[in-house]
This record gives sequence, structure tokens and C-alpha cells, in this order.
Amino acid sequence: MPRIEIICVGNELLMGLTVNTNASWLSQEIYKLGCVVARHTVVGDDVDCIAEAVKESLKRRTDLLILTGGLGPTYDDKTLEGVAKALSRRLEVNEQALKQVEAKYRELAERGVIAKFELTPTRVKMATLPSKSIPIRNPVGTAPAVMINYKASKIFCLPGVPDEMKAIFTESVAPIIKQLVGDLSVAEGCLEVKNLPESSLAPILDKVVEKRRGVYLKSHPRGFEGSE
Repeated sequence: MPRIEIICVGNELLMGLTVNTNASWLSQEIYKLGCVVARHTVVGDDVDCIAEAVKESLKRRTDLLILTGGLGPTYDDKTLEGVAKALSRRLEVNEQALKQVEAKYRELAERGVIAKFELTPTRVKMATLPSKSIPIRNPVGTAPAVMINYKASKIFCLPGVPDEMKAIFTESVAPIIKQLVGDLSVAEGCLEVKNLPESSLAPILDKVVEKRRGVYLKSHPRGFEGSE
């Protein structure tokens, strides 16, 4: 089974201003594909923190690393800069990504969403990627996602906006995970137990797990022991 990790970037996550629904959604979707995410990491909009998180993940021989957030045009969108630093690669304007950004803003101008089409420096920033990156079409927003092959690992940088992240993952990332996983699948079930404290159930769970190494059991008690 491939090792998959998720790094979510954003000061708003660390400050508690935004709930990290991206990591939860990604983990659920990856689980449906037959894998379990090994680790969630949250870092702020800081180049060094992002770079360190990426390097630490790669040291753990992560097969597929997914980052969310920090791909936009503003000063605090620093994910790609952090990834470039971690991989010792330079940032450069990617012509394919620039064409994607240009097409999006031309469309917005034609629809009257923006006054006129311009490739401003902040828009070009969204097409400035680590060298050897592969831009991925964003069907919802303006910032392309990014795929980077680094040694035996694949790194995906996805937008933090949930609708954009979900669309790109479903269209471009999930098929790659399916290739890595092959025919592996996950089966699950739920058993309701009444009038039995969790401490009494625990020894039974121990025996099952000991005999079935590939099985994961999780009890979800409602209320405290002794309550109905």
C-alpha cells in the first residue's frame, strides 16, 4: 500500500478561523480508493515551515504527498515557494500554466466578471512553479494545481478553496492513486452493541485484532461508562 501524507497550508487553519475540512474530505476519498492516509500536517503561510514539512515527509519515504492551499495571487500564498526550497529547485514561469491562467482570465473578461483582460504580475505569480513541474488544469478556479515527480515520490499541490480542490482531486489525482493501489479495496461494516461498557468490550476487540492482523476495529461509545 502506498504511503500518502497530506500537508494543509494556511495561517487561518492554525488560528482556528477556518476548519480544516480539506484534510478530512481527502482522507475519506483516499480511503474509498483503498488507502489510509498516514499523516496530516498543518503549517502556516511561511516558506521555511512549508519547506521543512515537505522535507520531513519525503524523509519518511512518502509515495504521494498532497498539499492544499497557498497557490493564489496574494503575498501570503507561499506554498510553491516552500516546495521549491524543499526540493532545491528554482521557481520559473511555466508556459503551460501561464496559458491556463491566461485562458481563465480571458474567459472572465468575456463574461464581464472583470473589466478587461490583463496578465498582471499577481496573475503571472500563479503560473510561477518549481522547475520540472507539471501544471494541472483547474476546472473551477484560476490557479493551476501542480504535480511534481521527485525521486520515487509524487507531490501534488492543490488549491485550498474546497470546490477547486475537490474537482482537481477527483479529475486528476484520484486516477493516479487508483493506478498505485491496483485492485486493492476496502470493506467495512458496523455492529451495534447495547448495554455493554467499552471496558468490557475491549478484551473482545483485542482477541479479534490479534487473530486478524489486517482488520482494524474501532469502538465508538456514546456517553460515559455506566450511562444508558
